[in-house]
Amino acid sequence: MVFLVLFVLSLLAQGSICDIPGKPGKKPINGLEHSPLTEVSAVVGGRAVLPCDVTPPTPGDAPILVLFYNGATGTPIYSIDARTGPLTRSIHWSDLESRAHFDVTSDPQGLVIDDVMAIDDGDYRCRVDFRASPTRNLRVRLLVIVPPQRVSISNSGGLEVSGVIGPYAVGRTLTLTCEVQGGKPRPQVSWWHEGSLLDDVVEMSSGDITRNVLTLPNLTRQHLYRVLTCQTSNSNMSLPLAATVTLDMSYPPLEVNILGNNAPLSEGERYSLVCEASGSRPAASLTWWMEGVLMTDTKDQILQEGNVSRSTLHVVPTRSNDGDMVSCRAENAMLEGAAMEDTRKLIVYYAPKLVLRAGVSLNMSNIKEGEDVYFECDIQANPKVFRVQWFQNGQELHHNITAGVILSNQSLVLQGVTRKSSGLYTCRAINMNGEASSNAVQLSVKFAPVCSPDQKWVYGGGRHQPVNVTCRVESHPEASTFRWAFNTSSEYVEIPQDRIFSSRGRSMVAYTPQTHHDFGSLLCWGVNDVEVQHQPCVFHIVPAAVPEPVHNCSVWHNASAAGEVVVACEAGWSGGLTQTFTLEVRQGGPRGGPRGGPRAGAGAGRVLAALRDQPEPHFTVTGLAPGTEYRLAVVASNAQGAAPPTVLVHLTPIDVAEKRTSPSAADSAGAGSLVSLTPILAVLLGVAASLVVCSVVLVVVMRARNANARARAATQTKIIYDKASPTAKGADDGGFVQQERGPDIILVKSDTRVPGDDKQLVRNYIRGQDGSFYINPGSLLNNGAVVTRETEALLSDPTVTSSVCSQGAAITRVTPSSSSSSPFLASVTSPSPALTSTDSLARSSFCSGRGSPPASSVSTNSPRGSTSTVALHPDYCAQEDPRAPLVAAPLAAAAARESSV
Repeated sequence: MVFLVLFVLSLLAQGSICDIPGKPGKKPINGLEHSPLTEVSAVVGGRAVLPCDVTPPTPGDAPILVLFYNGATGTPIYSIDARTGPLTRSIHWSDLESRAHFDVTSDPQGLVIDDVMAIDDGDYRCRVDFRASPTRNLRVRLLVIVPPQRVSISNSGGLEVSGVIGPYAVGRTLTLTCEVQGGKPRPQVSWWHEGSLLDDVVEMSSGDITRNVLTLPNLTRQHLYRVLTCQTSNSNMSLPLAATVTLDMSYPPLEVNILGNNAPLSEGERYSLVCEASGSRPAASLTWWMEGVLMTDTKDQILQEGNVSRSTLHVVPTRSNDGDMVSCRAENAMLEGAAMEDTRKLIVYYAPKLVLRAGVSLNMSNIKEGEDVYFECDIQANPKVFRVQWFQNGQELHHNITAGVILSNQSLVLQGVTRKSSGLYTCRAINMNGEASSNAVQLSVKFAPVCSPDQKWVYGGGRHQPVNVTCRVESHPEASTFRWAFNTSSEYVEIPQDRIFSSRGRSMVAYTPQTHHDFGSLLCWGVNDVEVQHQPCVFHIVPAAVPEPVHNCSVWHNASAAGEVVVACEAGWSGGLTQTFTLEVRQGGPRGGPRGGPRAGAGAGRVLAALRDQPEPHFTVTGLAPGTEYRLAVVASNAQGAAPPTVLVHLTPIDVAEKRTSPSAADSAGAGSLVSLTPILAVLLGVAASLVVCSVVLVVVMRARNANARARAATQTKIIYDKASPTAKGADDGGFVQQERGPDIILVKSDTRVPGDDKQLVRNYIRGQDGSFYINPGSLLNNGAVVTRETEALLSDPTVTSSVCSQGAAITRVTPSSSSSSPFLASVTSPSPALTSTDSLARSSFCSGRGSPPASSVSTNSPRGSTSTVALHPDYCAQEDPRAPLVAAPLAAAAARESSV
């Protein structure tokens, strides 16, 4: 008993039995802190076993009291009182209620705590009292592990991210912060990628937050879809927490190309240019630019799962696009300033474009004869031109140094220009893409006045009769004033300006010869800004006379129209006055009669048609009967009178449809042997005689009708004036162009007459005389020695040599003396009623010498390519003396003879 009291007192002195209730925080009994310490870890919500060995140290001994103390409070939390029985059947008490129980069967033995809480963390002491052995004290440190509550990832902007994040541009720096909330002990935070540790350094901890910041500098294309994991753990007794993000990347295209080779394009054609870009995420946006201008006519496509972008540009190039830079630009809309482009220089082929300019040093408004002129042809062409041509008024110019035309590259040089150099100049260039002509530049070469060629040079008139003489000159600029002078061999007189009327390169003088000395030459000079005319225009004032007969006449049948004849002559000298021409048609002898016999002159005085006062000797006669001889008389006349007629005898061809009557069969029967007449034969002869009589009556009726038809045809004979036409004559119709056919065919004849030199006409007029009307303007001197002869030439009637009839030759011209009148033409009033048709051959008369055989018709080729029969009637040839000049008998006598036949 004493021993027990001492033991309790010792325990109380050491404080090893128990803490006094109501005094928490009392320190343990000295020396217990050096007792064995066992650490036990448990996860919140798990089970913890606090070891406490209750095995007696000596055999036979037994524990009687087990106490568990929470070291933080010193208060028992669990006790077992085994003083009344075995430990297994003892009374258990727990401050932890049902969460704790003591397990003596487990290894190790100890206090089992279920559903561990964070407040369970701390130091614990297990006290075991034995019956005989000393008390055992064991220390246990329970570490309650509190796992982290939450893991989150935020970007550099502080925004929480998860899943796929981005896109992030290539080359950027990525900063991600992993935050872990809670955890005891403080958790470890690390970054991982596919099992590889990226970062396990905790940068910041504040409160219950633990942070780890991951920095990835200079992102590349390989970071696309990279999975980054933030993992946290504070014990190996629990699973670590993790948060994961997947990186999305955005990067520019790797390449962009305009496909195809850079072939030349042709102006005006439509082309398609294709551009492709690859390596961009997302797919690149393609745009086309030409010289900084956005092109909109495009078509875009996305190929190969968004990795390739394609765009097609449709363009119709013009010449202005040659040399332009076309760019295809690939851009990623997610990346600013990250663009790639491919550029191509356009080559556009186009036809030449030309601009013609005169030399810069030239005053084109003041170019005079003798000066040099040059032109520059500015050519824009691609490809280069391979040929340059120059034209004047549409006529190509060729290099000719002798003529002063020099072609050099793109320049034209005209040396010593003349008035013929005036006109419109153009240049034309040709390249592989086409050809073009330039604008026209007018070159007007100034030159002194010269006489216009197409004007009247000879004027005829009588004394006291005014003559209006017109002088026309060609010049540039137009002549502003004129100077006139009268000149003969004896005097030279200036004409006062008040008698001169001038306007626009033309001047007129009203001149009235008073005496025979007033016939001579009028001289006209034009004056313009360049200078005075060098050589004057000379107009001859001659005494008016009867015109010369027409000559070089042709008559031919128009093969395309039956009964149509064309007559064409050349006019002779007009006698100084305006002349007109008349054609009369008379019927000659019919075919079949003997030459010179009574039938040859039958109907010769009958006028079939007449056309008077025509300006040119060109006529067409229609309605002529086939196989008939006609006389065609052409007469020239003016105010002084009429020239002797030129008579043409024409035989119209026989109509191919005409049939001849065969001899009677009765005539061919000879006088045979006599046949005895029987009554039957007599009856037959009577019937035959009746048939013969009827046939004769029928023939007479048919001939009467035929004569009436020919008479009607004769009344339709017409003469149509044939105007001159520039159309060339054909071989079939004698050089006439057939117009629209009607009742009468009108043919227009080409004017093949070359205008004669009127000075030559003057010389013809005065041939055989010594005088001359031409005065050299450079030596206008009086010449009194030839006054008498010139005056005689002016006043005397000219003698024109007539054509002499030669044996066997066809004569187409008859020129009676100027003193003979024209009763042949004067007697014509209207066409005759009818023409008599005959089936005999017509005969044309020819002039022949003494003792010549009878004349016959001759076919001659006219200068117009057709064949006509032309002959001279014997009445117009003198047969008495072949050596004498041929002069036709007066027409009145011929007409009288014809009318008497």
